[in-house]
Amino acid sequence: MKRYLLGIDVGSTTAKVALVDADKQLLFTEYRRHFAEQGNCVRDLLALVAERYPDALFRVAVCGSGARPIAESLGVDFVQEVVANSIAVKHLHPEARTAIELGGQDAKIIFFHYDTASRQLIASDMRMNGVCAGGTGAFIDEIAQLLKLPVEQFNAHAERATRVHQVSGRCGVFAKTDIQPLLNQGIPREELALSTLYAVARQTIGGLAQGTTIKAPVVFEGGPLTFNPRLVSAFAELLGLEAGDIIVPDKPEVTVAYGCALATEALLEDKAEWHAADTLLRRMSARQGTVLIEADSTDRPFFSSIEERESFFARQAQPPEIRRIPAGRDRLDVWIGIDSGSTTSKFVFLDADGTPVYSYYSSNKGAPLEVLSTALVEAREHARSRGTELNVLGVGTTGYGEELSAAAFHADFHTVETVAHARAALEYQPDASFVLDIGGQDMKAIFVNRGVITGITLNEACSSGCGAFIETFANSLGV
Repeated sequence: MKRYLLGIDVGSTTAKVALVDADKQLLFTEYRRHFAEQGNCVRDLLALVAERYPDALFRVAVCGSGARPIAESLGVDFVQEVVANSIAVKHLHPEARTAIELGGQDAKIIFFHYDTASRQLIASDMRMNGVCAGGTGAFIDEIAQLLKLPVEQFNAHAERATRVHQVSGRCGVFAKTDIQPLLNQGIPREELALSTLYAVARQTIGGLAQGTTIKAPVVFEGGPLTFNPRLVSAFAELLGLEAGDIIVPDKPEVTVAYGCALATEALLEDKAEWHAADTLLRRMSARQGTVLIEADSTDRPFFSSIEERESFFARQAQPPEIRRIPAGRDRLDVWIGIDSGSTTSKFVFLDADGTPVYSYYSSNKGAPLEVLSTALVEAREHARSRGTELNVLGVGTTGYGEELSAAAFHADFHTVETVAHARAALEYQPDASFVLDIGGQDMKAIFVNRGVITGITLNEACSSGCGAFIETFANSLGV
C-alpha cells in the first residue's frame, strides 16, 4: 500500500492541500476559497484526495488560522504555519534569506540566516501583521469590489497601468478614502489597481520589517502574490531587487501546505499515525453533521407572524424620492441645490416658496458628473411629461465635488457643506443647536448657537463608521 504525506493549510479565506511522496516531490495540490465554510471545503478537498489515491495511507498535519478545530476533528497534528513555511523554504530554496508570504487576512516576513556550525538554513526572526487585514488578500478583494473589477482580473488591469497614485495600505477603509476621490476625478481603474498593489507592498515592507533589512534572495509566496505577479514586481522595485534576487516557487500558493506535509516527518517523526482517506472523510463528515445539527436546533424565526414582518419593513422602508412637480404649468420657477459627495450624488429642486418638488439620490458610480447630468435631464423630461416647463432661477453646489460640479453646471453659488447643512437644518428647525451628518466617507458634528455655527468636528484620515463602511459590510453579507 502506497504512503504519502498530506499537508492541509486552512487559512482565513482559502483552504489548500499538498500531497508529497517519499522523495518529497509534490504530486497533487488544490487551492480553493472556502467562503467561511472551512469544514465543508476541507471535506471536499479530502474527497478529491481519496478519489485520486483510494488505496493509500497518509500522514497528515494541518496548519493555518482555521486549523486547530479541523485537526481535532480529523485526529491529526496541528503545525504552526510559520514553522511549516520555514520547513518548505529550507527544503526548496536553502539559498533564501527572506520569505514574504501574503494570505487572505495575514502577512508574514520570515528572516533566515545560514548557520555554518550546523550547515543549515535557520529562521532567525519572524514578523506578522496584527488584528488588521490591511495589505493582505482581503484588502485587494475589498478594493476590487470598490473598483467594480473581478478580483481574477485585478492583476491584468494593474499590468496595463504605468502611473502610481498615493494610496494607504494600512487599512482598507483608509485606502477607500484615498481611492474614492480619485475615482470621482476620473482616474482610470487600471491606475488605481496598480496603486493598490504598491500600497500592499509598502505596507508589508514598512509595517512588518520595521527597519530590519530584507536581504536577498527573497521568496514570494501565498495566493495574493501568486495571482498578482505585478505585486511581486512592486516589491522588487521598492526593495531594489534584481531578477536573480527574486524567488517564486513553482506552486507559491501552496508552499505552506507543502511545508506542513514535510512537517509530519521533520517534526513529528514516528509520532504521526498513518490514516486511510475514507477514515479522514468519515471523521470530517461526522463533524460537519454535528455542526449543522447544532445550528438547526438554535434557529429561530425573526417574526412571529406575516403581519409583524410587514409592519417591521414598513417602518424601515427607504424614504421615497420627492416627485411633486405640478402638472400643466407653462413655467415653474425652481432653485437647484446639488450635493456632490464622496460616494453619492444628490440634488433637490425647490419652488419659489422653498418647497421641495423633486429630489434625486444615487451612487456616483465613480463618475459624478455623468450621473448628475443624466439625472438632471431625466428631471426635465419628467416635468415635461406632466406638461410643465422648468425655469431655473439659480444653481448652488456643495460637497466633495463642490467646485467640480459648480464649474460643470455653471452654478451661481457654491459653499462648503457644513454651511449648507446648518442652513438647511435651521430652515426646518430654527432652534436647532446641533447637526449630525454621516456621509459616504465622512462624519460631521456641527454646533449651532442662535443660528450661528460655533464649532465643527470632522473625522480625519479614516472613513470607518461612515456610509462606505456600512456598504462594504452589507456587500460581504450579501445584503
